[in-house]
Amino acid sequence: MFRKEYSKYLILCFSIISSLTITAQKKVLDHTVYDSWKSLSETAVSNDAKYAATVVKVQEGDDYLLIRNLSNKKELIVPRGYNYLIAPDQKYIVAQIKAPYESSRQAKIKKTADEKMPKDSLVIISLEKFSLSKIPNVKTFKIGKDFSDYLAYTIDDTLKIKDKAKADEKARTLIVRNIYTAKEDTVKNVTDFIFSRNGKSLAVVTKPEAKDTISKPGIIYFDLNKYSRKTVSTGKTLYKNPALSDLGERLAFLATTDSVKAEIKNYSLYYFSTHDDSAQLIVDKNKTGMPREWNVSENYNPEFSKNGKRVLLGTAPIALPKDTTIPDFEKAQLDLWHWQEPLIQPQQLIELEKKKKQTYLSYVDLEDGYKFYQLATEQMPIVNISDENNGKYALGTSNLNYLFDTQWDVAARLTNDIWVLNLNNHTSKQIQTGLQAELSLSPNGKYLAWYNVNDRQYYAYSFDTGKEICLTDKLNINFWDEKNDTPSIPNSYGLGAWMEKDDAFLVYDAYDIWKLDPSGVKTPVNITQNVGRNNKLTLRYIKTDKESRFIKDTEKILLSAFDNTSKKHGFYELEKSNLKPLIMDEYIFSSPEKAKDKEVYLFAKSNFNTSPDLFITSNNWKTDTRLSDINPQMREYNWGTAELTEWTTFDGKQSQGIIYKPENFDPNKKYPLMVYFYEKHSDNLYQYSPPAPSRSIINIPFYCSRGYIVFTPDIQYTTGHPGESAYNSIVSGVEELAKNLWIDRDNMAIQGQSWGGYQVAYLVTRTDMFKAAGSGAPVSNMFSAYGGIRWETGRSRQYQYEQTQSRIGATMWEAPELYKENSPIFFADKVKTPLLIMHNDKDGAVPWYQGIEYFMALRRLQKPVWLLQYNNEAHNLKERRNCKDLSIRLQQFFDHYLKGDPAPVWMKTGIPATEKGKTYGFEIE
Repeated sequence: MFRKEYSKYLILCFSIISSLTITAQKKVLDHTVYDSWKSLSETAVSNDAKYAATVVKVQEGDDYLLIRNLSNKKELIVPRGYNYLIAPDQKYIVAQIKAPYESSRQAKIKKTADEKMPKDSLVIISLEKFSLSKIPNVKTFKIGKDFSDYLAYTIDDTLKIKDKAKADEKARTLIVRNIYTAKEDTVKNVTDFIFSRNGKSLAVVTKPEAKDTISKPGIIYFDLNKYSRKTVSTGKTLYKNPALSDLGERLAFLATTDSVKAEIKNYSLYYFSTHDDSAQLIVDKNKTGMPREWNVSENYNPEFSKNGKRVLLGTAPIALPKDTTIPDFEKAQLDLWHWQEPLIQPQQLIELEKKKKQTYLSYVDLEDGYKFYQLATEQMPIVNISDENNGKYALGTSNLNYLFDTQWDVAARLTNDIWVLNLNNHTSKQIQTGLQAELSLSPNGKYLAWYNVNDRQYYAYSFDTGKEICLTDKLNINFWDEKNDTPSIPNSYGLGAWMEKDDAFLVYDAYDIWKLDPSGVKTPVNITQNVGRNNKLTLRYIKTDKESRFIKDTEKILLSAFDNTSKKHGFYELEKSNLKPLIMDEYIFSSPEKAKDKEVYLFAKSNFNTSPDLFITSNNWKTDTRLSDINPQMREYNWGTAELTEWTTFDGKQSQGIIYKPENFDPNKKYPLMVYFYEKHSDNLYQYSPPAPSRSIINIPFYCSRGYIVFTPDIQYTTGHPGESAYNSIVSGVEELAKNLWIDRDNMAIQGQSWGGYQVAYLVTRTDMFKAAGSGAPVSNMFSAYGGIRWETGRSRQYQYEQTQSRIGATMWEAPELYKENSPIFFADKVKTPLLIMHNDKDGAVPWYQGIEYFMALRRLQKPVWLLQYNNEAHNLKERRNCKDLSIRLQQFFDHYLKGDPAPVWMKTGIPATEKGKTYGFEIE
């Protein structure tokens, strides 16, 4: 029914559009364009810079994998390709192929059983020939990270499994295939498989079905150099969590002899090396060093240290079995809230599964008789071993003593007690108590560095000497966010990266990058030489090698650059002490992908009126080559332009905003004005927004295309008065903008979501300058909202008002007058503006009753108000069908009030519950 009514509405749109097209030359965006609008995803360039690839995604329909040969410009499109990997030798790409969208859609319409739904496939693509080998019904695949002769994949053979949950856990058939010879080997009843990093070993976990009385569960080890296979363990009831060392010569896994149906299973850690005939048990609950009543946890995947000499595992207290003496239907069901619990019940319940699966780090020394060492404890639950788990030192942290305060104190979430563990002599030492800091362990494990949020300085602690040094106290530089406008301790600008030998690390101020010596011997150096501050450029380090743990001393450093004045983006390069600009332009650039073996960068660029496309440069942006044209249809539509504007707010502050005009803007015409805002928007001057169904806010190009001016003002806040701050910034900006003769000041509207939705709800109590307003998920009553819960996380909302976005800066009992001043519901009688509210019944951020409170107040006062409540939807819509519905209603609502279009049925009379799901009220009577 929705599709039929939606189609009727689109026919009406087309009739309007056809008349507009005659005069506008270019088409106007409408709700039919969304599905085919494309975006880029999963971009990659091969190590040798010969090939580039990306997944081109449509909003609804079939995506495709685009591969370009960068030498001969040849292009290959793989329909529905996704989740691809470029083989390490750059000769092949392996990718999955989704089942056709329309086939899956039709199967859903026919209510096809899950096991009979269309299946994904696998494709092996020869990059030299651009030839394809397809394999049907493939569920998953893996290849070795550093070596690519072999591919392993599982067959999606779920036809016999009707329970979807069981189908996902089902043992499947595994195929091990030589990519070059196409020779295949089959392993049945596989539940897990893993390659070593070098790709020369493969471990496979098997679990035969219950009716198979011949086969047994086990672990199979493949030596892919010799192509030999060996069952290294069998006879246990369950095997899981295999791990291989980087070189593949060592294997660890968990296994149990307990019944498959046992509620609590006792797992043990087993170990195999290529020098052994079979795997041996090395850790169980009776192992020397294992805490009493603890055991190996199945909720941690064992892992080897980088050098393969340690195997890390998780342990945990043995859980108590469920009480079966009382049947479930006779047990009381309740949540008990206690005033002294560190975390309130809702948060405990949200985090319950995580808590049940909590593990504590330990390790086995494979070079010293398989000795076991328990590192983490219930009092010190988090431990990290330095130097890729090879290190002499480990860092232990605990925030358990500060959990109670996290309910209202944001800084408490950074508060930890800190220990240093020496793994050579197995001693530990507490070095900090209640430190509020952002921590960073150096890559080679020589230092711990941190930014102390209280004194706003950087520190370093030497593990070898035990000395702690403040590194920045003699600098007259702020390393904290100078633009922080909430009543909370500002965060740092961040730590960029460590240098190769742990002898320095990079940190940021508002503009530049500083190099700090953690030993404190060398004076801090501004490596960008104040170029950033002098030119109002924000310069930041870009990690071009995703696997690098540090910056090499001889490495050229690529920096992103943002011009805070012009809003341009670009890149700089730093080589030793030579800093030079590469490009600054009126675009936004994606983080570039560098070819591992060449100075070649793959990136996307776009601005408001240029769709993001893929480009490549081999000469540091002196020139670039365009590799894609994913939205050529954009050139057919009336789009828009974006320009920066400035004004002085009512309380004397300088502010900025963006004015978006239709592409065919005529200064001699008057245009209706749409105002949208959220905090500060002006830095997004060059941001691209595709036409898309709305999750909660207006789509700016959609409204520009349809003849609206859109204005996005920044808001300058004063603590204690967020509502009035919005009034001072937004209304002053609109008043200034409305001085232009091309603004139709009699037809202006405003829309916002969440924090923006609250401010819309407030603004309509303070001004009637807007002819219509849209408020999404608004807080209307700060008294009741203050005591509410953020149901997605289970956290109290109190911290928001005292320290963060809501910006009251005091508790409700300390400043009740501020809570009233900023609550729109107490001034609902002042509202003269028709208001469209969206608030959904599964909103996990703003309690749903906030929208209801405001709606009920305005309804009682007989103010024109509508409430859109999307069922089982979140703070922002997730279901595409609901997004499309909201987009239509927003357009109809604003077009009615600002353009004089007839009101649709849903606005005139609503939709009775008896008609729910049968009609949507889009039609005009």
